[in-house]
Amino acid sequence: MMMAGNDNGFVEPMTTSHDYRGYVFTISYEPKAPAYTVDFPDIPEIITSGDTLADAFANACEALDLHLESLQKLNMPLPQARRQLVVQ
Repeated sequence: MMMAGNDNGFVEPMTTSHDYRGYVFTISYEPKAPAYTVDFPDIPEIITSGDTLADAFANACEALDLHLESLQKLNMPLPQARRQLVVQ
């Protein structure tokens, strides 16, 4: 789970990073609707979210697939992935 409470019981925003098809994206949690929002730094045109972490991840992958497929059908270049996920 991505929630971290402090001494006052407040749930602090949390972020996780993921990689799909060579593109890095982040899923951020905030205690408001939609709880999980997705950001593709290399492709700002993609906007998605989810009610759960799993929903946000699935929606992110689907949104990227659809975006890249649309670009290919329009004979437009695919965006260059400028970020890499580094696991330490």
